[in-house]
Amino acid sequence: MKRADRIILGSLLIICFFDLIIAYQVIGLNHRYLHAENGFLENIQVALLILSCFVFLSHLFFSGKYHQIFSMGGAFLCFVFCLRELDIEKLDLPTIFILAGSGMGRNLSMAILGGTLLIYFIVHFQKIKGSLPAFLFEKSSLTILTGLLLLVLGIGFDKKSFIVDYSQFYEEILEVTGYFFILIGAVLSCPVLQKINDSDLNVTEFN
Repeated sequence: MKRADRIILGSLLIICFFDLIIAYQVIGLNHRYLHAENGFLENIQVALLILSCFVFLSHLFFSGKYHQIFSMGGAFLCFVFCLRELDIEKLDLPTIFILAGSGMGRNLSMAILGGTLLIYFIVHFQKIKGSLPAFLFEKSSLTILTGLLLLVLGIGFDKKSFIVDYSQFYEEILEVTGYFFILIGAVLSCPVLQKINDSDLNVTEFN
């Protein structure tokens, strides 16, 4: 079993165990404060997003087989989700950060960063397009996609598309799980780990 497979398997065991423990606390013991606004689960979500963002940004210091735009895009995605989860205006931060991270300032910040990233993508498209198909089917990309699908499912509970008890809990736990998958995808896409996995594959094929 390659390192990537071991990471995925171990991560699945960890997140399943975590989800079961929290589900028992909320549904079994009625500890609803765990999924309250700005509660335990939301704090876990923000922590996962910040960690994922730093992992993606760390990739920029290494040369990998894929263009750095993918790591930059991952970091931007986590930044956007983090702004969505955080109530910046309620934090004890300098005014400039509150203005840039909430309301119209938040939208403007995302538009500037997103526009800059889009321009960078267009300028370097000739270099990027060759590795794009292979990147989309990497285990790291599929893991991140799984996380995004869980987030979409969570939106369904948020918008009351599914009328069930504990709908807010299901929304929050799906978001935690989705962000966890994004973090694992960020780790798997690390250029250093990819080189190790490729060497493992080459050794296996040789043997």
